[in-house]
Amino acid sequence: MELQLISHQDKLVRVAVSGIINQDTTSRDNEPLEALIGLETYNHTVMLNMTDTDLIDSSGIGWLLNCHKRFGDGGGRLIIHSLPPIVANVFKLMRLETVFSMSDNEETAERLAQEN
Repeated sequence: MELQLISHQDKLVRVAVSGIINQDTTSRDNEPLEALIGLETYNHTVMLNMTDTDLIDSSGIGWLLNCHKRFGDGGGRLIIHSLPPIVANVFKLMRLETVFSMSDNEETAERLAQEN
């Protein structure tokens, strides 16, 4: 998995994720979002663009769930958007749309980010 910081304006951060999200790319010792954005990550709204995500496994889902909890505890928000079909199917099968703030595209994610 590769994370790329697209923009960071005030408390709105745009991040693109590409590649495979699995145990090899996520660990409890190294939190990738925190390493990219910094310690203040979890009190921001982060829009995570997953357009170029090739695959996600259960450990990748676990990482996102852990991030979701950290955002909740920190007063921030994680918005996941633009999932490719193979990744969207995993989220659908696990009913993760009931857990995460999700959007089909960046435009709708932007509107979600403006809501509080």
